[in-house]
Amino acid sequence: MTGALHLAPWHEGFRGQLAGSVYAALPGSRVVAAQALSAAGLDVHVDVMAETEGMPAGVSLIELREIADTVDPARIEVHLIGSPEFVDTKLLRILQVRPAKVFLPWDAFTERRADALRAAGSSAWISLWTEWDGTVEPRWQATPDGALVMLIEPGTRDHCRVDRLGIVTAFAAEIPGMPVIVDGGITEDIAPLCVTAGVESMVVGRALLRAPAYGEEE
Repeated sequence: MTGALHLAPWHEGFRGQLAGSVYAALPGSRVVAAQALSAAGLDVHVDVMAETEGMPAGVSLIELREIADTVDPARIEVHLIGSPEFVDTKLLRILQVRPAKVFLPWDAFTERRADALRAAGSSAWISLWTEWDGTVEPRWQATPDGALVMLIEPGTRDHCRVDRLGIVTAFAAEIPGMPVIVDGGITEDIAPLCVTAGVESMVVGRALLRAPAYGEEE
């Protein structure tokens, strides 16, 4: 029953500061989830990831295309999770969708890939887990348009590591003006801490999507 989807009302207190992750939706419900997010004025976050044992499949490229057919691509952001080789198998088809933002893993963020994203009209963002701890100047292969700081290990379902918000404030100190987004286990209670740390936006999944299709009762 996909039509019953609605969003947790707390998102209204963070207008312009949230993106909803359709990965939190069951396959077959992700297009409906994207439509609900867009209708509420939220950006649509799409995780395209390499297969991980014990984890649900990431959003497929077919689902991404279906989302882009019904949602303004200017509201879509895509996070590629996997090796540089995995990124290269998906990047061309993602560029055809022309999402507003594309997040590349730290090891896959090169000038060549960043230039390809910008040529397609997307901004090129770098994502990080343990690659940078905020204590020294970041050593990346190319300068990104922004950074996505993961608060849980990519491709897992863990508890939000609130202590990692220190990396957000470190970006402000080391690279003034660089926008930072956070993702991973964010809830209504954690969201204000992220805002205080200085994030531009937060990616929220299960704490935002509410419907019987997601294992909850109405």
